[in-house]
Amino acid sequence: MKVDTKILHGSITESIPPARVVKYSTDDFAAHERLEWLREVIGREYANVEITPPRTGVFNEMLIYAWDKLRLSVIRSNEITLQRLPREPDLISQDAYFAAIHLSGNYCLLQNGREVFLKPGDMTLYDATLPHLIRCPQPFSKLLVSIPRPILKERVSGIEHCTALHIPGHLGIGSVAANFIRSCADQAGELNAQEFSTLSEHALDLLTLALATVRPTNFNLSKSRSIALHRVKAFVENHLSDPALNPSKVSAGTGLSPRYINLLFHNEDTSLMRYVWRRRLERCRQDIQSDAHAGRRISDIAFRWGFNDLSHFSRGFRFLFGCSPTECREAQKRE
Repeated sequence: MKVDTKILHGSITESIPPARVVKYSTDDFAAHERLEWLREVIGREYANVEITPPRTGVFNEMLIYAWDKLRLSVIRSNEITLQRLPREPDLISQDAYFAAIHLSGNYCLLQNGREVFLKPGDMTLYDATLPHLIRCPQPFSKLLVSIPRPILKERVSGIEHCTALHIPGHLGIGSVAANFIRSCADQAGELNAQEFSTLSEHALDLLTLALATVRPTNFNLSKSRSIALHRVKAFVENHLSDPALNPSKVSAGTGLSPRYINLLFHNEDTSLMRYVWRRRLERCRQDIQSDAHAGRRISDIAFRWGFNDLSHFSRGFRFLFGCSPTECREAQKRE
């Protein structure tokens, strides 16, 4: 598979990108400093690992884009072996799953007793908090999508069974997902911040579908229940703006009983209406931080997403995000 040299040669940073990006490179350090520096950066940005240095010298370059609730990394490196040992993560940001889209070179991942080998274009998933081993025996490049654990658990039942599985990148939904994420990385410098941020939700949808194609069926939540949960969440997503949305409406719209719907959400440690409440608040925050809605009153945004009690909205927003809606908007302006 031909690797896009626009990504690999770093041209996405030739002009000042509208999306927020941080660049790290071993080229900025003396040769004897590079290994220790790389270990520190990987430990801070991804996971604490032991590094087996390459025979050809340490080289690594990372472009890390803030991508709404996700992060998108473009990584080039010489040969390397990374091993995550059993220990608790140091940072809450490390409580994440990583979707790896391989671009060039060879890539091998071991986790949970499974071993997967990737060809360029293929994808896999691993849990950053659990022991894992990554072996790349020659120079390589990859994309890495960092997904906070609660977000992926909410979307994919049995996600803990999906690590170190092979998602082919040359056909089906795996090809669609991999190529979409590659396009996002390639065009990040050509998109404004709001456009780039909006694409993250589509990427997450595609990754969810791709993971569903390889997820084992022999875990405690059956495939039929997983499909039912996805149907309920899709209905909720399409009706968040309805202030009268309640269990009866969801039941009528999905053809599932309220009791069964509650059981589905119970397995995810939440309830239907808590899920609705959270999704409404997340949509409100997205609009509040969006340049496209900079002139819109916060109260109008709250009403738009189904809230009819502003004090309840404000309390819930502060509880979930740790700041008021106004503080959230002001913080976005300062960035």
